[in-house]
Amino acid sequence: MVASTSRLAFSDCFELLDKAVADAKGIQVKFASHKDAYHFRLRIHAARKIDRKDNLELYPEGHPMYGRSPYDSITCRIKGKNGAFWLRMERIDAREFEIESLADEPEPPEEKAEVGIPPVPVVIQVIPRKRIDRRF
Repeated sequence: MVASTSRLAFSDCFELLDKAVADAKGIQVKFASHKDAYHFRLRIHAARKIDRKDNLELYPEGHPMYGRSPYDSITCRIKGKNGAFWLRMERIDAREFEIESLADEPEPPEEKAEVGIPPVPVVIQVIPRKRIDRRF
């Protein structure tokens, strides 16, 4: 079955994407099963693809929205809580990270091999198998 490429077929997706973009952090939508949440997430991605394609025609080349979508700033993840499944539509720019520079971290000391303890040899027994001729 071929998926629709009509914007009207994804009006529910665009409505939720608009709400997610308008919210400070994003939104979450409850689904009865993981399968339902997964299917809707696929529809969200298809809606974004349609919006990008439409923006190729609406905006001239070189414009910031040419081939892009305002919904690209949303990430979608499925989370299970208390037997229900939630599709979390989170704004990427609302994420907060704790960042540390690696330049400030002292170098760890090199590990030294212990002297006097020989390595334990590992013995692997290889048993040849008889080749089967599968030609007909």
